[in-house]
Amino acid sequence: NDAKDDTHALSDFLKDRLPQVGLDYDTYGPYVLPLLTEEEVDADEWESVLELLQASSESHSDDEACWMQLRADIQAAWASHLQTQQQHEQEQHEQRAQELSAALAEERRLAEVAAQEAQQKEQQSTSVVDDAAKRALMDRFGYEDDAAEGGDDDNNGGGALTNQQVASQAAQERTNEMRSNKGQTKKDEQAKTNKAKMEKARVKEERRKRSAKGERRRG
Repeated sequence: NDAKDDTHALSDFLKDRLPQVGLDYDTYGPYVLPLLTEEEVDADEWESVLELLQASSESHSDDEACWMQLRADIQAAWASHLQTQQQHEQEQHEQRAQELSAALAEERRLAEVAAQEAQQKEQQSTSVVDDAAKRALMDRFGYEDDAAEGGDDDNNGGGALTNQQVASQAAQERTNEMRSNKGQTKKDEQAKTNKAKMEKARVKEERRKRSAKGERRRG
């Protein structure tokens, strides 16, 4: 109990105040401390403790006013302690709320930064794919405008072919290729037909010669 009493918020106050009315703290402090709670204490309890303290005092037992003042001082000191404690708890609560708010704000900021970086990477990736596709078309069908080098004037002397021009040229190239393939196929078929006709004429001629030779032998 002594150790607990020494750690009470008003133990130092009572160690200084009780001897002023002729009382020892170690002996009479434990009677006062139970009255100091956050709950309201019945007035009769205070009266009982004060009567005990007054009767035990060798120097102030006849001084009624000093005991009323002792009670007022103790209660005022305890109320001040409770107010300070409440203020400290409120400050701690506000500090925790601020820290939580700051942490949430930082999480939102980091999430926004990550989203922006992901969007930038996606845009860069799309740009790279588009550039690669355009370069592939340029390598196959396109070229830098020859008009700048005194060449073709069809591009009105502009710079490199646009995407639309490259796509149009690619389509034209495919059309020409299909036409060329179709013409070549027709030529091949004609050649095959002529070859077959020549072969048929050759066979017919050989038969005619063999028939004429047989007629001579019989004559």
